[in-house]
Order: sequence, then C-alpha cells, then structure tokens
Amino acid sequence: MTGPLAPMDPQEKRQGFYVLLDKEVGGLPPENGTVRHPIHLDGDRLVTFAKIVGGVTDEAILDKLTTVQGFRDLVHSIGITVTTADPAATVGFCFLCYTADGPCGGSDHGFRLTGDGVERVIPLDTLTWPERDAVPGQFLFLLAPEVDTATVTLKLYLNDGYTVPEVDPDPPVDLESQDYRDLVARSFLSGGNNHRLKAVLRKARAGEDVTVAFLGGSITQGAGAVPTQERCYARETFRRMQKRYGAGDGSHLHYIKAGVGGTPSETALLRYDRDITRNGTVQPDLVVVEFAVNDASDETEGVCYESLVKKILSQPNHPAVILLFAVFANDWNLKERLAPIGWRYQLPMVDLLEAVSPQFSKNSDRHRVMTKRQYFYDVYHPSNLGHRLMSDCLLYLIDRLDHQQEMAEPLPEIPPYYGVEYADVHLLDRKDNCAGADIRPGSFTGRDTDLQAVPLDDDLENTPQFPYNWQKAEGNDPFVLELTCSALLLEFKDSADPQFGRVEVWVDGAQCKVLDPREAGWTHCHTTILFHEPTPRRHRVAIFMTEKDREKTFTILGFGYVISA
Repeated sequence: MTGPLAPMDPQEKRQGFYVLLDKEVGGLPPENGTVRHPIHLDGDRLVTFAKIVGGVTDEAILDKLTTVQGFRDLVHSIGITVTTADPAATVGFCFLCYTADGPCGGSDHGFRLTGDGVERVIPLDTLTWPERDAVPGQFLFLLAPEVDTATVTLKLYLNDGYTVPEVDPDPPVDLESQDYRDLVARSFLSGGNNHRLKAVLRKARAGEDVTVAFLGGSITQGAGAVPTQERCYARETFRRMQKRYGAGDGSHLHYIKAGVGGTPSETALLRYDRDITRNGTVQPDLVVVEFAVNDASDETEGVCYESLVKKILSQPNHPAVILLFAVFANDWNLKERLAPIGWRYQLPMVDLLEAVSPQFSKNSDRHRVMTKRQYFYDVYHPSNLGHRLMSDCLLYLIDRLDHQQEMAEPLPEIPPYYGVEYADVHLLDRKDNCAGADIRPGSFTGRDTDLQAVPLDDDLENTPQFPYNWQKAEGNDPFVLELTCSALLLEFKDSADPQFGRVEVWVDGAQCKVLDPREAGWTHCHTTILFHEPTPRRHRVAIFMTEKDREKTFTILGFGYVISA
C-alpha cells in the first residue's frame, strides 16, 4: 500500500478580500437543463461587493475593479469555495468580461468546481485576456437541476504591493432578540386605514377563499432568495399568513406572485390584468405593491405609481393594499416620492430603509443587528435573511392592524396627490385588441419568443412576459397603429443582441421618439409613454427602423391605451 505523497510547502497566504461570502446560488427554474445564476459585476456592482463584503475603503484599490486592466493589475488569483448537499457534485463557474460595447464579445473563463467546501485558487496569469475585454462582467454559476442550490464564497487575492484589512465573517443574527424585534418595528411607516385589511382577515378566519397577491420588481420575483420560489419574502409572508390567520390548514388562502425584474409601475399597469387578475378571472383580496426601488425610471415621477394604486383600489371587490418600500445597498429608496401617495389614500406602508439602514453604520446610535453583507445578496437584492426580514416586517404591520379597532372605510373619491391619468390603462397586443384599433403590422410580422421570463406564483417554470408581440422581420415597411385614445404607452423589448436596432416612433406625422433596445444591455421589458392628452381623439402611430439600422430587428411587445379623459 502506497502512502500519500509528501505535500508541497504551503505558500504564503496573500492578502485579499471577499466579494462573495457564504452566498447561496441556484434555486431558479432551469433553462435547457441547467440552472444559470449570474452575479453581475458591471457598473458599480463589483466595487460595492468589495465595500460591503470585503470592507475595502481604499479608493485606489476600488478604482482598479472598474476595468479589466485594473482588475489584472490588482488581483493575483481568485479563490472559490463551493459547498453542495452532495460533496461530489460539481458546479460550473464562469468569469465573464464585457467589451466597451456591452456584454457580447468579451472573454469567458469557465471552470468546473466540486461542491466539497475546499477552496480552489485560480491564478489570473494562467488565463487568456483578449484586448477587447473592458470591464468585469459577471460571475456565472451553472448548476444541474439535481444540485439545485450551492453556497459559494469568492475571495480576490492581491498582487504584491497592495494591502487591505482582513474582514472576519459576521456573527449570526438572533431573530428572537429584542434588538431584532425593535428593528422590525421601525419598518412600520404607517398603519393607514385598517378597514379593508381587517375585512380580509375576517374572511380568512371564517374559512372563506382569500387571495393574497404580490406585485413588484425583481425583489418580488424573488431575486436574492435561494431557492427563489421557496425563500422569497412573498412566499414566506403568504405561508405564515396561512398559519396565523387561516382556518384549518389555510388551504383556502390562495397565492399570486407577479414580480418582474427591472420593471417599474409603468409596466405593472400593463401587467396587472394579465398577471394579477388573470384576465378578470381572479379578484385578489390583498395586494402588496413593491416598486420603491424600481420607479426611478418612471417618466411621470409618481403619476404611474399613483395610477397603479388607484387601479387596484378601484377594483369592484375593494381589495386591501399594502405599500412595501424595499431598499438598495446605498441606503436609498423612493419613500420621499411615494409615501405621500400612501398617506393620501390612507394605506398601510412598510419601509425597509428606516428599519435597516440606520443600524448598518458602526457609528449609529442604534444597536447593530445585522450588517449589509448579511442583509443584501448583492447591491440591489436582499439575501435569504433580507427576505425573511421583509416578511417579518409585513407580518408585524398586519398583526398591529389586526389588534386595532376597526375604522370606517375612507371616502371613495379621494383627490389625487400627483395624478391618476393612467389608472384606466388597458393592454393592446397581438392577442387583445378590445379598443378596435386599426393595426397594419407592415414588416413587423414575426413573433419574438426570446423574452424576459419569470416564475409566477409557485411555478417551477418561467412564464414569458408579453408573448403576443410583433417582431420586425424581412422588409422595411412601418408598423402602423390607428386608434382613439387620450394616452398611449409603448412596451418594447430591450436586448443585448447586436441584431437589434433603433426605431423611430412617429405620432400624427411628427417624430415622437427614437428608441434604442440595446441601451439597457439585457433582455428586458421596457415601457415608455408616447403621449398623454386631456381628451381622447384619433391618433396615428408609425414605428420603423432608423435608416442606419434598416437591416436589424425590433420587437413591439404591446401598447397601453387610455380612452377616458
């Protein structure tokens, strides 16, 4: 029997810092047999990881992380640890770089890693770096469906001459402590009028059917939660509502989750009837609305959000509405813009910024309960702990209102704060043309199937968004739409594919907009307002490729129209 070979002398430990620490990945619906879990690094994301996870404050080092050349000057090697339930399972890891023009065309460094919890170190000088690489793009983890989830830690070891402070992992968060309960209580922004919510709880306790819906962006979709569908705040909240307020096993409570990453309330207005009411077949009793970190792109700066709130409140079954304000890692949300809407309509509101951000700082007079590294999965999305906290905050609000004396319902006609011009918006697409519009698709005769897709409700499969679309095919004839309306929104597809090009949008014979679907850099639903007028009248809209992009393609996902004045 041959014994083990004598090991090499250990190498001196290089200085380094974490950018991922015990991060859970996976738990998403597979695509073509593989679960793809990207962790994006472009923009300020990698810098933020270095700050939050690695504790790096040296601006010279942080600046190195913004380009591939700087990254190579700074980083000697990448240390990766992967832990899976089966230590023999393997997980793919790719380090992708982007070119100056976007995600396409950069290098892709791929490896297979064993999930045994042993660190693998990849020296950068063993990799090939083409000149076209401009910025670090993403860490991509590839899991077989049977692996489902993995826990990963990634540390950047530095070249000689660079020093950073060593950061120890954080102590565990005590969810039963008084400090944690105080943190949850601080999220209570407003109780509003409890009449509608108490009616929902009465129905639930009486064993009547109750539908709880969650409408929002990527956080509501479940981003950052692993597994996404099980650990997202929406599922956690619903499951606990079943136990706390339902009769028997709570099976008479029904769950709708309709979060779509990167979409603001502008897009939610067009999605509401399809993704929440399921084309009028479902009437939710309670709707949680989460757009406080997505609505920076709202062209109306609050009108679309208020229109969405009004649209929900005006449903014939009088649903309850809770406004949920999530938070980004830079301690930001749109509470200052959106909370006045909640106060105007006397709605319950939960604010995560007030709950967690003040205590993140070591200099805060509030006792630190958790760190940013613990709360955030990345710079935008909460971790499993963050999703759990969001659920705790929602349940704290519901419990508090449950124990109050019931109020009289607010007056039905409340003057708007910003405006509700889009509350009666309806979707017009290739399937639904209730407006009786005259549509001449011209060269837009194709149907795009490569769409933004998300798992709705408890689904394990992705649902494509806006599948009844028009994609530009051969030829250069314009898409022409004629209809009578007072406002019109256009939904189109963003894409990083270089085959997509810009279009001109003309309304009533004058150029309205030039739209570039590649600007966002990923496959994504994009809403823009074409016009809004005081009264409805007949309009003609023409959409065609720009002269430079005549041979490229563009996808019209649909329109949102308002007929009423």
